Parts: sequence; C-alpha cells; structure tokens
Amino acid sequence: MATTAHRVMNQPRMTFSVPDELWEMKAGEQWKSTHRGAKTLVKNDALRIVLVALSRGMRVEEHKAEGAITVSVAEGSVRFTAIGEDIVLATGALLTLAGGIPHAVEALEESAFVVTAAQPH
Repeated sequence: MATTAHRVMNQPRMTFSVPDELWEMKAGEQWKSTHRGAKTLVKNDALRIVLVALSRGMRVEEHKAEGAITVSVAEGSVRFTAIGEDIVLATGALLTLAGGIPHAVEALEESAFVVTAAQPH
C-alpha cells in the first residue's frame, strides 16, 4: 500500500510495497469477477506507473505507448510479444521497449507486472 494517507498519484516522493498493492488488488471485486486487474500507482506529466495482474491465459491485446516503457515482472511469468519476437519474462525480469512499438502480453501463469511508461513532451 502507498505510504501516503490517501490515494494521491502525483507527489514529489511516493513509496509502494508491490506485494501489498497486489494483495489489495486481488481482494477487490474486479479481480474476483474478471481475474485481471490494473492499478495506476503514479500518474503525472513525466510518467505513469501501473501494476497489472492477470490470471493464466489472460492477455493484454496488442497496443502501443507513445513513450518508452519498462515492464518488471513481480510475480509469475508472461509472454511479451514485440518486434516479431516472443520473450518469456519470469519473476524478477525487467524489459525495456522504445516508444511507438506495438506489443502484447499473455500470462503463462497467474502473474503481476509493473509497467512504467514515460510520457513524451
């Protein structure tokens, strides 16, 4: 859970416990009904940070971000598809991708990952 007293997504300093945020997300109705969830942790003019959780076999269909992104796998494993390649990312893996490149993600098991997206100016 964020150490801020309430849900503010744009502070000069913010700290998160990814396992706590994930636990909170999975306790919610969205996860219980759809077995997927996304929670924006940070949103400002410079970047977005989103925690995503997917059950096995769930997908984030192909899309692209304007700015560069990173994907850090917090739990499980996912298949990340971009530039004609499938890359398996397991817990602890970190991937970077330049902006404007179409990509998709599939959970190979129950998985969670943190996406950081730079916002172009």
